[in-house]
Amino acid sequence: MEQKEIIKKLNDRDESALRHIQDEYGNLIKSIAYNLFKSDSVAEECLNDTLMDIWDTIPPENPKSLMSYACMIVRRRVIDRIRGETAKKRTNSESAGYTDVYDELSYLDDISKEVVDKMEFSRLINEYLRSLSRTNREIFISRYFDFDTIDSIAARLHLSKNSVNTRLTRMKNGFRSKLEEGGVEV
Repeated sequence: MEQKEIIKKLNDRDESALRHIQDEYGNLIKSIAYNLFKSDSVAEECLNDTLMDIWDTIPPENPKSLMSYACMIVRRRVIDRIRGETAKKRTNSESAGYTDVYDELSYLDDISKEVVDKMEFSRLINEYLRSLSRTNREIFISRYFDFDTIDSIAARLHLSKNSVNTRLTRMKNGFRSKLEEGGVEV
C-alpha cells in the first residue's frame, strides 16, 4: 500500500492503516530502538508506542515521508526511555553516555519536524557519511548511532580522546552545514 493511501486511512481513522505501517516499517522501527537501547522488549514497546503516536498525531500532521516520521518518533521514544532510566538511576555504565549523546545532538530535535516535512533525513545522513573517511565515519557512527563512549572509540581506533573529540566536533559542524545546505535551518 502506498504512503498516501496509508495517510488517508489514518485521516479517516481506519485502524488497518496501523497494520500496514507495522508491516511496512515495523522492522525498521524495532531495529532503530534496539540499536539505541539494546533490548528486544524495549524495541517491541517502542514499536507499539510509535504506532500509537502516529495514530494520535495524524491528523493533524501530514508528513511527506511516513518512514522518516516514524523514525523520528521512535528515536524520541527511545531517548525519553533512556532519560527515564537515567533519572531513576537504573542505568548501567554502558548506557550512561546516552544522555551526553542526546545533548550533543539536541539541535536535531528543533528541526525534526522540518526534516520530515522537507526531505528524507536518511538521504542527508547517508550522503554526509559517504563524504567522510573510513575512520571518521566509524567514529561518527560509533558515537551518534551506537552511543559508544569517547574512551571506547579512542581505545578501539588507537586514537587519543582529544583526537576523537576534535574529530567529532568537526564532523558535527560539518553535518550541521550539510543540513543547512539541504535547506534545513539549524
